[in-house]
Parts: sequence; C-alpha cells; structure tokens
Amino acid sequence: MKLFTTTIGDGPRTAALLHGASMTHDIWRDFGRILVDTYDLRLLLVDQRGHGQSPRSTAYAIEDFIADAVENLPTGLDFLIGQSLGGRVGAEASEALRPKRYIGLDPAFTVTKPYAVLLEYVAPHQARFPTWLLKAMGSPPKTAAPDTLDRIRAAWAKWDPSMMKQLVACRTPGFVPAPPAVPSTIVLASPSFCVSPERAEEFRAFGWDVRVKPGAIHDLHIQDPKGLALLLDDVLRASDGAPA
Repeated sequence: MKLFTTTIGDGPRTAALLHGASMTHDIWRDFGRILVDTYDLRLLLVDQRGHGQSPRSTAYAIEDFIADAVENLPTGLDFLIGQSLGGRVGAEASEALRPKRYIGLDPAFTVTKPYAVLLEYVAPHQARFPTWLLKAMGSPPKTAAPDTLDRIRAAWAKWDPSMMKQLVACRTPGFVPAPPAVPSTIVLASPSFCVSPERAEEFRAFGWDVRVKPGAIHDLHIQDPKGLALLLDDVLRASDGAPA
C-alpha cells in the first residue's frame, strides 16, 4: 500500500519515524523538531495504513503494517524510529530495511491481557470521550505542549478504529526476544505495559541496548521530547548509529 509520507529537515543523515496506533505523523512534531534542529537529521514522517492521509483497508494484521514500511521506506536509513505500534513495525521491518540503527520507543512487543481488552473495546471510542475524562486518564500528559489534545483529537478523526481487533490479536504472543537484525535501542516507559522487566533482560541478553526512562509513560515522546532526546543523545550523535 502506498502511504502518505512527508519530509522535514535537510540534514545529511536520514531518519524515518513510525507513529503508534490512532495517531498520525503530526504526533512527532515536538520530538521531530529536536531531531532536525539539534541533530541535523532529515526526517521521513509516515502515516501508517488506516491513519491520517494514508488509505483505509480491511487488512490490519501486523504483517500488513510491516509490508507497508518495507514498501515505502528506503533501505540503509541512518535511523528507523517507531513508538508503540510503530516500534513493533520498525523492529520487524529492520531485517529488510537494514537501517544503521533501529530505535523503539516503548514498542508494542506485547501487551498485558487487561490492556489488550482496553485497546480492543475502549480505544475505538476514545474520540467521543469528554476532555475532563481524557485528562483524568492522563491524556495528554500535563507536561505536553498546550495544543496536544487538539492535535490528538485531530488524529483520532483521521483514524480507522476497526483495526484494533486485528492488532490486539497480532500482539499475542508478541515479538519474541532474539538477536536484533540491526543494532537496536529500545527506550521503555516506567513501568512499561509492552515490555516487562523480565522480558527487557531477555532482550539485553541478546544484545539489544535497553534503556528505561524514569517516570516515563507510554507516550514518552509527547510527555518529554527533550528528556527523551537527552537519553538518546549518544546514539543520535554517533555517525554510525552506535552508542558512544
């Protein structure tokens, strides 16, 4: 499937960014601006299938999203960065795309059963939630930019919520720890409902660079884009994508 893709920045190195479920490429605005201004990166921002300006479908298995990434993104990127769903897609697409480094932000490698129920039965209706309820649920985080809720609602208006049932089914048993296809860093929320501490140790044992951001929530790129960039500073500054 041909996806909507836009580019910002004109730096000598290129990063592709894959958003999470129900979002669009716009969710990267604040973190992306740091990547462009501080690290001189050129960014490829993608709306995944069923999101934003990309086409809708009846097929939303994780394999469909992975195939889209491989079809729409160039091989040999300096960085392939994904959050949540985008993190899972990026990890599995890395074998074909061969980026110098994959970076997963609380990637949806698996989800707990209670959270899977919320995703399947609650998330499709979140666009109708009143603002007071969203804020009570911590969305968006208090530290996010003032216009974040408006931007999230705009993303929900351009999202096909029918995908959640297929996506939840695809996250069991999830992404099984194994040696990474390319040098790989994952940054986890604290706590993460996608990667347990025990599972994180398994990834470390296979050679993944696993980092935990204290106090971070799942949408850590919205919550604290500057802090996230600081945590990844050594990786983002390395010309070969390797930590200093």
